[in-house]
Amino acid sequence: MRLHQVRIVAHRGNSAVLPENSMAAFRSAAMLGAHMLELDVWLSREGVPVVIHDETLDRTTTASGPVAAMHVWDLHKLGIPQLEDVLRMPIPVNVEVKTPAAIQPVVDLAFGRPDVLISSFDLDALEFLHRLSPELSLGYLASQDGASLALERAIAAEAYSLHLPAAAVTPPLLEAAHAAGLRVIAFTVDDPARGRELFGLGVDAIFTNDPARMLAIL
Repeated sequence: MRLHQVRIVAHRGNSAVLPENSMAAFRSAAMLGAHMLELDVWLSREGVPVVIHDETLDRTTTASGPVAAMHVWDLHKLGIPQLEDVLRMPIPVNVEVKTPAAIQPVVDLAFGRPDVLISSFDLDALEFLHRLSPELSLGYLASQDGASLALERAIAAEAYSLHLPAAAVTPPLLEAAHAAGLRVIAFTVDDPARGRELFGLGVDAIFTNDPARMLAIL
């Protein structure tokens, strides 16, 4: 499956029922039929890209302290996968880069992969990525108040997609994004009725914590 076929993106895997950003959540989402996995990347002490949302371990593991202070194998014992492990799965992956330090290690793994989309809220980092490797598929993440700016910069960088909070999706923004060749992905939607509404407006894909419920509306 290529990126253009993506409709339902499993946000941190099947995170409604399994630990977020875990291999179990990713495998479950893939088995359910999700079209893409979304995950977050920080670096281990050695500089290896690992999959966890927070900069620290406290919320999602039994340990505490910064992710970057721990060796990769110790992180693995806590249930934190390496990005490389997830990219072996036969499903497109959206990698959200959480720190500029992770850009080069992520590019090294994603280079030449048409099934990998790299996204970030750090628009400067994405523009650096575009200059570094123009062939990469990039997704510009927007805050509620920053949708218009993210759209402008995504167009300028010839990005693949614009990722908007569901509440920020409007017909004029969709029209402008599509006119520029951008795909629009809305986040994070777990209510099927809202999902139908967004697809009716014309969004291309939806991030969801509950891929089973959202797949049922297609």
